[in-house]
Amino acid sequence: MDATRALLDSLMGKDRNSAPDSKRQSFKDADVCKYHLVGDCPHEMWVNQGGKASPNSPVGPCKKQHSEAMRERLKEDKDYVRYHWRYLEDLRVFLQKLVDDNNKKAEKVKEKLKEGVTCTADTHKAVEGHISEREALAHEKLQAAEKMAEEGNLEVSKQAMEEADEIAHQKFRLNRLKEVAEGWLDECCEVCGSQISWRAVEELEARSKGREHPHVPGAWHQGWKRCREALKKVTEEAQKAREALGGADVGEVVDENAQDPFAGRNGRRRNRDQVKQAASRSRDGGKARKTSPSKEKEKREKEKEKERAKQRDKDKKKSRRSSSRRARRKKSSSPRKKRSPKRSPSKKRRKRKSSSSS
Repeated sequence: MDATRALLDSLMGKDRNSAPDSKRQSFKDADVCKYHLVGDCPHEMWVNQGGKASPNSPVGPCKKQHSEAMRERLKEDKDYVRYHWRYLEDLRVFLQKLVDDNNKKAEKVKEKLKEGVTCTADTHKAVEGHISEREALAHEKLQAAEKMAEEGNLEVSKQAMEEADEIAHQKFRLNRLKEVAEGWLDECCEVCGSQISWRAVEELEARSKGREHPHVPGAWHQGWKRCREALKKVTEEAQKAREALGGADVGEVVDENAQDPFAGRNGRRRNRDQVKQAASRSRDGGKARKTSPSKEKEKREKEKEKERAKQRDKDKKKSRRSSSRRARRKKSSSPRKKRSPKRSPSKKRRKRKSSSSS
């Protein structure tokens, strides 16, 4: 069901079931792959046998819509030639960057091969190490066998001799591998930039007859082959389209601001400040709002003064809080005064009180 829906979306567009008066999907929409509109999408060049993006793909799967309906709508557009050239140029730049990066990788591989860092050299060193170990071990076994024979322990001597013969046979096989490794060849593939080795007798024979290396049918090599072929084709098509338009620049002939408010003339998305600046230019009749240097300096000074005033207020509040804390600490640390005991009223006071009551 999902495969059928995807096929219908590709052939007829996602808006195939929409009402006639509703807004149609445009090839300019952000979710439409512009590379697919004018050629092969680079994300589909490195695929496995199942048609899906290969795990070792340098770009991964494409997250945008590949639609044949959008290709037709591009051809029906009044500015088809201009948009076609614009998208061809974007695709050419993308492919060129991929090829340049791969060429840099190939140069590093070639430098390693010139320095002698090859699979053949590594194998040669490893085999020589194993051969020297087998020689030392075989010598020890022979000495042990002779000693046991002199002592009359013939069974142990015989067993040591058999082990020495086995070690000598291993040494012979390692020497044979060393001779074979000396005939191996390491090269750099000019298409995919990988380091390849010709090892088997069949491979070396095929190389002498001009046949391909076994890695050629793989997804990595085939992807880079398609990428280089597509770059060559797209470069030629973009050049023809440029000549047809009289050699104008892409930014002079294509303006998608009406469709995407964040899309600039060079195809890159703009930030909000750039969008506001463009809107102010449109309101002022195409003239950008410019402030004089003196006004800008005055504005900056005002902002700095506001910041300094805020800092002074913060310092004052901080000093008040610290002084109040010190006062509370001082008050709590000072000893309290003892109250004097209440004295009994004197005789005169008692007489006055009694006379007043009478």
